[in-house]
Amino acid sequence: MTFSSIYKNKIILTLFVISWSAIVFWVGLQSPETIAKVFSSAEDEVITAEFYPLDKFVISVPGDDYPHYLLLEMAFKSSSEGVENTIKKADPLIRNSLMKMFAKKHFNELNNSQQLESLQQEAHLLLTAVLANNQYNIQIDEVLFTRMVIQ
Repeated sequence: MTFSSIYKNKIILTLFVISWSAIVFWVGLQSPETIAKVFSSAEDEVITAEFYPLDKFVISVPGDDYPHYLLLEMAFKSSSEGVENTIKKADPLIRNSLMKMFAKKHFNELNNSQQLESLQQEAHLLLTAVLANNQYNIQIDEVLFTRMVIQ
């Protein structure tokens, strides 16, 4: 090897080490969020809805000869933030609204399994309006009756 080729290799190696050190130093100055953006996928995080069950409750329902009882278990489907706390705070309002709604229904109407979908939609509209009127800012996507027993 000649003196110039050795000198040339040392210069290239020195430039490489200086460049590498500068890149490492620059990366070290960046925030973790900035670095994460480079290595993360470009897709946005998908927000999925969650389910929030309510405690079961019993409602008196009028019948032809005597009153009947409805055991209702339900859940809310929502993708809003803070739903669980809002439901806990609004629980008396929610229960009262549902009791009023079901108290107006006749036993025969509730005992018909084909009415389940329309009852869930009615409860959804009612609870959405009641929560909005009382300044509870959550979006309820669906009201689901998870158990409904009528005696």
